[in-house]
Amino acid sequence: MKTARNGQASPNGHYRIRSIDRALTILDAFDSLRPRMSLTDLCQATQLPPSTAYRIAANLVHRGYLSQDSGRGDYWPGLALIRLAGVALGQLDVREKAAPTLKELRDDSKETVHLAALDGRRVIYLEKLEGLHAVGLMSSRVGRTAPAHCTALGKALLAFGDGDAEEDVISRKLERFTPRTIVDGALLRGHLAKVREQGYAIDVGEHETDVRCIAAPVRDHSGKTIAAISVAGPAQRMEVQMGRGLIKDVVAAANRICRDLGYLGDAPRSQEDGSERTTVGRRDSRDERSGRTR
Repeated sequence: MKTARNGQASPNGHYRIRSIDRALTILDAFDSLRPRMSLTDLCQATQLPPSTAYRIAANLVHRGYLSQDSGRGDYWPGLALIRLAGVALGQLDVREKAAPTLKELRDDSKETVHLAALDGRRVIYLEKLEGLHAVGLMSSRVGRTAPAHCTALGKALLAFGDGDAEEDVISRKLERFTPRTIVDGALLRGHLAKVREQGYAIDVGEHETDVRCIAAPVRDHSGKTIAAISVAGPAQRMEVQMGRGLIKDVVAAANRICRDLGYLGDAPRSQEDGSERTTVGRRDSRDERSGRTR
């Protein structure tokens, strides 16, 4: 079995990095019976040599994954773990809460439905319900990522986020995937402003040539945009679907998920039918930056 420096292949073929494995072993040693441990306790619990345990614990303290008493030297789980736990729980919660609505939207539209979150300058697919038609064209998979600037999901998340991710994406070179991909930062900024105004985002073959997609943002109980949902399908079918009110259906589904997550803000319909815009993704006025309302 092949091995590599500071790592080895496990019996099931998965590659293990020894230093990371040891760091996780230290974190796993803490529980309700051992919420705080000295270096000696850590060594006994993990069977690691004192010098190794000390070096790894010091790095974990530096990154916030462990805290340390400056007097006694005891260690305990750090606040960085709480942040990660909150992220994980939040994603589990939105998947669970969104599941019935996503299924209903898929069954009604018969097209593929996605749930995704923003991951840096990309979106990560949290859920995918395949369409009911025989042929599927999309490369999306749960756990995979796609660029935010040219997908409806990504544009919804950028437009209705806190603004930082939008600025980060716009400030960088935008990759072209199809002739329709927006690769000019100023044009993308204007496009995202329109997305905010109308309450939803559309991808007209900007990432995959023959695919059309409609997306709307999802907010949690605090009003923060944490995800987006979409309906996607072949261009010809989707153009017919949009003419039958699919945009309103997607926005309404996003609003229902927001309510299920405890968001109590108003959620009027989208501008697709001439009514006032949806507020599931409005940026609060307190988030104004550079003279822009978000």
